[in-house]
Amino acid sequence: MWFKLIFLLLLLPFYFLKAQGRFVSKGDGQPALETKSSGIEGTPYLNDSFVEGETKSRQNGKWYRYPKARFDAYKNEFEYEQPSTAKLLRLDAAQISEFKLNQATFRCGFPPIDEQGPRHFYQVLYDERTKLLKNNRTKLITETEFGSVVKASKFVREEELYIVKEGQIIRIKRKKSAVLEVLSDKASMIAEFVKSNRLDYSVESDLIKILEFYDRETPVKQEK
Repeated sequence: MWFKLIFLLLLLPFYFLKAQGRFVSKGDGQPALETKSSGIEGTPYLNDSFVEGETKSRQNGKWYRYPKARFDAYKNEFEYEQPSTAKLLRLDAAQISEFKLNQATFRCGFPPIDEQGPRHFYQVLYDERTKLLKNNRTKLITETEFGSVVKASKFVREEELYIVKEGQIIRIKRKKSAVLEVLSDKASMIAEFVKSNRLDYSVESDLIKILEFYDRETPVKQEK
């Protein structure tokens, strides 16, 4: 009788964990809870749908392909489905330095800024001497609904843009003054380029064109 009672008590934590979310396996083989839990509005993933993915291993620098993968923007982890078992596995910045989902590239290793450290994955929109990064992050917000004492939780998506210039990372707003301040050494040329080509400082594809122009017009600094 006592043995059965102790056994049931030991099982209780696992029962409650499973009730909160589906188990997935981490890249190291240890079980972990899937981020999305019942009762929470929204999704922690950049995209709920699985797509083809690739990762670059920190251990050997090789690339590995996955038929079904996605990015958990809340935990900042790469998630994939193991074909042989259909289990969901996780890889983080301790195991991989870069990954791709379809044509989108994500990379860590940039200088720390705001709440992000060097192991935070950014989406790389432009990747030359100057870089344009997008921080896709998901926050879990808990708030009390009006007229109710019940607290509701939801995942909220946020996007921030950063320019990496000469080894420094700078957060920018999608407006003329912010972009020209970062690229101040070519501000007048960029302003004329944007005007003549009818570009928009708030559009990502146009920001890429602006940085391409900036890199073309900026001579490479010779190392002393």
